[in-house]
Amino acid sequence: MLPGLTGVGLRPDGVCVVRVERTTGRPPSVTLVDFRPWGDQGQEKVLARVAADHDLTRSRCTTILEPNEYTLLLTEAPDVPPDELRAAIRWRIKELIDFHINDATLDVFDLPGEKAAGRARSMYAVAARSAAIQRRVDMMTAAGINLDVIDIPEMAQRNVASLLPEDAKGVVLLSFTPNGGLITITKQSEIYLSRSIDIGLDMLTQSQDNAGLFDRIALEVQRSLDYYDSHFRQAPINTLALAPMPREIPGLVDYLKANLNATVLIMDLTQLMECDAQLPPALQSVCLSALGAALRQEERAL
Repeated sequence: MLPGLTGVGLRPDGVCVVRVERTTGRPPSVTLVDFRPWGDQGQEKVLARVAADHDLTRSRCTTILEPNEYTLLLTEAPDVPPDELRAAIRWRIKELIDFHINDATLDVFDLPGEKAAGRARSMYAVAARSAAIQRRVDMMTAAGINLDVIDIPEMAQRNVASLLPEDAKGVVLLSFTPNGGLITITKQSEIYLSRSIDIGLDMLTQSQDNAGLFDRIALEVQRSLDYYDSHFRQAPINTLALAPMPREIPGLVDYLKANLNATVLIMDLTQLMECDAQLPPALQSVCLSALGAALRQEERAL
């Protein structure tokens, strides 16, 4: 088996493959980055070629579900023994998802931080469509990809945020895809909060009213910070990191600096990892979720 973990990210326009290797006492090392457009060949052929080119049959691989394939829910933790937890959570969330609970694959993870006085312990539940997971497994297997883990974008973004020195005291990470955005609040490699927004790169580059979009983005970040401040017994977070973007959005950083009580920085993954491959900002953006998946360290998976 090849060393490291390989993230295989499926996008509307192609597939991104990122391999990350870890050595104790050193930053993670990116040893492979490759983006292949689907073109007119179709996903199956492109995936099979990528798998053959990078020997993905002999690599531990991970992939990321699409947002419409799962639901992430914050729920009160049932007061039951650990071996009964999933069954209790399954019963608790069955009315909160838009598909039948019998069609769901369930995972849970604790919400970190000290429990507030008088409040029950909370936890996150991930309810994924079992059919979607099986389709992904079948697709990867047919292409010759040794799929070991299936993850979700929120956890992949948590992994990216953990690279930042600011994560020690807590950091907000804001990322954009062509069609949307994701805000996460993490601290010491733990995720406290995530919030999806309906503003993506396409809208930001095509809009005639970016000031209005900037205002909505700043409002969502502030709401996230306010929630964190009110629900956790933690020192306030004062750093907002922007994930790499394929092109600069003029005025965005200045607007966020002026309207949020936070330091605003733009991530450059080449300053946070050892990179054998070339990683310009545009490629960092395209492959961000695959990279985050490849940074995973937990053994537990959906």
